[in-house]
Amino acid sequence: MNTMVRPDMIFDGIEVRSKEEALKVISHLCAKKNVAREVLLFQAFQERENMYSTGFGDGIAIPHARVRGLTEPVFALVRFAVPVEWEAVDGQPVDLAVVAVTPAEPEQDSHLPMLAMLARKLMNEKFVEGLRLCRNRSQLYYYMMREMR
Repeated sequence: MNTMVRPDMIFDGIEVRSKEEALKVISHLCAKKNVAREVLLFQAFQERENMYSTGFGDGIAIPHARVRGLTEPVFALVRFAVPVEWEAVDGQPVDLAVVAVTPAEPEQDSHLPMLAMLARKLMNEKFVEGLRLCRNRSQLYYYMMREMR
């Protein structure tokens, strides 16, 4: 569970003006935490977005990328100060991004059940509402720890 939610990977009040800027900032934040090189992360997120938008709907995006050499998945929660246009399936701007950076090697796909559980949670209105009611990083962390058991 500690891999799923780390307090240092929760970012709140992030100010960006576009999806591209959001992906750059997310890449920068993850790189600062030694996930992978910033340029590599941004390129991987962009390639994924070019396939189709990761705008999940209901104000949520799930930008994700596979990175070679990563030994464990890394997840981040990013809450934007102002919703960002993301080309989401429902056309709504995004205020929450749940970021997943996972190993590119198929033998390291042990994170998939955790990712599936997270996707199910993000479809639950009560869970998403609870995320939005959190007032700061600390509350976001403890809410995720409690709800993702």
